[in-house]
Amino acid sequence: MVSQAELALAAALKTLVKHQPLDKITIETLSETAHVNRNTFYYHFSDIYDLLKWTFEHDVILQLQGDLSAKNWSEKYDLALTYVIDNQQLCLEALHSQRRDLLEKFLFELCAQMVHSVLLTIDDTISADLSADLIDFYGSAIASQIIKWLITDCRAPKDLLVTRATAILDGTIEFIIAKNQPSAF
Repeated sequence: MVSQAELALAAALKTLVKHQPLDKITIETLSETAHVNRNTFYYHFSDIYDLLKWTFEHDVILQLQGDLSAKNWSEKYDLALTYVIDNQQLCLEALHSQRRDLLEKFLFELCAQMVHSVLLTIDDTISADLSADLIDFYGSAIASQIIKWLITDCRAPKDLLVTRATAILDGTIEFIIAKNQPSAF
């Protein structure tokens, strides 16, 4: 169950990163902006980066993973890109912070879930090793595409990123799976 304090702290973080680097935000300033005390912050989070991780998970991962499938992965990807646009400063600050890995892991987890849903639709008997390799490779590629897009100020239309990811996932993965099936001989 999400508390009002968690939501207030996440909103305060999004507000503060518009005016100062993530690494410079203090718990005191964050708590004051959220109208909670420091103890409330520490009751919910261990540090600012824990709040950042929670914010990404709450805002995107939990919202998209519930009914993610091969039929709707591109719609979910579009929603994730919309989140990046709407929270561009938060994402950029995360990318330029000491804990850059939080954004990278968040994006990879999101993209890996999308690739996994496509894999299951194509062949639910795919070997665990091949599945892991495909998820790692294509999940990383799509996550890197988002980071590059973010660094370039999201200039390319998000539809272009969805089209590129579709080109990667549709057909290519099917070909790789078919090529790696044991031969009938």
